[in-house]
Amino acid sequence: MATDIGDSTRTLFWEDRWLHGQRVIDIAPRLYLVVAKRIIKKRTVAEALNEHLWLRDARGASSVGELREFFALWDIFQDVALQPEAEDRHYWRRCSSGKYSAKSAYLHLFSGATQFGPWERTWQTWAPGKCKFFLWLVAHDRC
Repeated sequence: MATDIGDSTRTLFWEDRWLHGQRVIDIAPRLYLVVAKRIIKKRTVAEALNEHLWLRDARGASSVGELREFFALWDIFQDVALQPEAEDRHYWRRCSSGKYSAKSAYLHLFSGATQFGPWERTWQTWAPGKCKFFLWLVAHDRC
């Protein structure tokens, strides 16, 4: 799921994909590890940005890599503008409608997979089940 932020009261700062389709962990993985799990699961974008609580959340950052990621996030957040009159919009990126469906998830899961064309002839034949299974194995290079 991705998110277009509005008032950002229903979007989790550390967990949701609200930074141009990315999560904070995608941009700053070392810094993410410093933040307490209980905070990660409840901090909203509105709280983190309006009250600058994300600075307090990442207080344990001490290595050079963590500090580099901290300042990179700082630069990114300077350009973020919340829209208090609009609600957050969570959408499924794998479907043009933006709504999640099991079908779209299934199609995405198997996109690029090899299709076996003569499956109907294999499974709908009069042959015994063990023969059908053997033909399936041969067709998929499993023997």
